[in-house]
Amino acid sequence: MSVYLLLTLSVLIWVTIFQAVYSQLSNLPNLNQQFVTYQKQSNFIHEFNVPLNQRGLKGIVTDSRGNPWFYYQTNNESIIMKFDLANSTFKSFPVPGKTISDAPVINLAGGQMIYDEKRNSIWFTDARINSLGYINLQNESITLHKIPTNNSGIMGLALSPDNNTIWFAEIIGNKIGNFDINSKAIIEYPTGEFTGPTLLTLDKKGQLWVTLSYSHSILKVQPWLLVPESRAGGMTEIGLEKPDTFSPFGIAISNVSNSSKMFTSDHGSSRVIVSDLSSELKNYTSYWTSPSQAYPASLPSQIISDKLGNIYFAQHGGNKISKINASTGEMTEYDIPTGPLATVVYIATSPDISKIWFTEWASNRIAYLDNEIKVPLELKVNNSLSITLKSNQTVPLDILVTNQNTNETPTASLNGVEVSLVGMTDSGLQGLTYVAKPQRFNMTESNINGTIDMTVDTNNAIAGKYTIMPRISTLEKDRLTVSQLFPQVVSLDVPVHKAQLQNFTTSNNNENSNSPYLFLRDLARYASAGVAVTLIGYLVFRKVKQRRLENK
Repeated sequence: MSVYLLLTLSVLIWVTIFQAVYSQLSNLPNLNQQFVTYQKQSNFIHEFNVPLNQRGLKGIVTDSRGNPWFYYQTNNESIIMKFDLANSTFKSFPVPGKTISDAPVINLAGGQMIYDEKRNSIWFTDARINSLGYINLQNESITLHKIPTNNSGIMGLALSPDNNTIWFAEIIGNKIGNFDINSKAIIEYPTGEFTGPTLLTLDKKGQLWVTLSYSHSILKVQPWLLVPESRAGGMTEIGLEKPDTFSPFGIAISNVSNSSKMFTSDHGSSRVIVSDLSSELKNYTSYWTSPSQAYPASLPSQIISDKLGNIYFAQHGGNKISKINASTGEMTEYDIPTGPLATVVYIATSPDISKIWFTEWASNRIAYLDNEIKVPLELKVNNSLSITLKSNQTVPLDILVTNQNTNETPTASLNGVEVSLVGMTDSGLQGLTYVAKPQRFNMTESNINGTIDMTVDTNNAIAGKYTIMPRISTLEKDRLTVSQLFPQVVSLDVPVHKAQLQNFTTSNNNENSNSPYLFLRDLARYASAGVAVTLIGYLVFRKVKQRRLENK
């Protein structure tokens, strides 16, 4: 009876959400144009129009020659496409097979791609035909292997260190699986109901790390202890310490010297979680991104690591591409020229790491960040690893900005550089105010020393340990923004009251309620809740249907 009640409740909530969204849509006749209202030019990012009429761009990867291959999937067709950068031409490879999965599954999952150098092939997931496949780049043939679980929502992919096994995640099937490349056998392992395994990666020891989007945790898997069709052994679920929580999506491991760090995107907020792999999220740092101009949150998506240990990720809601430097820890953000919501989820690096490729769902474009073009500014923070802030106390955070320009014409403006602080959000630090000195400056000298004076508001602050991000930002071509941020740990030593836990504020109080950007924020909130409710309702419906069949 509880199952039917949950399904009914889900439907009722979804109807309410749909009515709210529809009432907004009646005042905004062409919603599609609101996602892409401008297409600018950038010094750092170069875009290419894909010859397709419908939206459906998903995963992307590069081959050994640096050519990008990407996936296109709708409810009716799937296509693998190759882009030849030398002559700017596209080539299409239709994936055979009729649609056998439900539309919500197709829209949510599939389209992940990885390159197999040993076989000169590209492996891919296709939720529409519920298959794992690969395309042989030598003869351009496509081979498919059906997933045993129907409507599995096959999602993430990873190739084992010995190049003999493909691991995959089933976001709807609530399973992970492996495909033995030699024997062609598929074995599945359940991760638990409503866990939603999404993307995955392998470390140097051969351990598998899987993001569980629905259960707000990460699954550590030791493949040699797994039992087929069982969750009895080899799996450990890891989460953040309460009350902190997250919605993990992308995951990557960076290996620098003898250190291994795990980077996980929190797709429900505006941060990336960074921790030593050995600590298993017991100690972590939150890399906060710049506030989004179009979404309530920046929604970091897929994360990748290059051979030097640098990290790259797309901001689905923030409309930016981000890079975390492995040696310095500095994070750089680049505005995507198409916006305000090009809708970038998937990202890939070229073999020589000169280009970071990505797909734009809303604009039907592919693009790359030129990794060899340097930002002419560098930000350094000159404080200790952690700062303690007490009530009614102002503490300066010392920063140093250096001029790195070696060109006659800099790639970004050296005038009007702004200083700010990022990380004071609904899900981050509360009750901290700051004054930047200077707040804006011109790089007429080689170095600029400044401070960010921080003060705690006792009425709003909650004691604890946080990460904030000092930021410098400037404009590049076509008034696009490029920013550099650096993590700084702060501890608030203030009294804690229960009433403070409910004293949250938002930054949107003074915005024009008729703004299309504000509408997109509201729509994003509705859509996020709607997707969650729809998926839960869909999963429950499938469970009810399965039980009916079992009873018959």
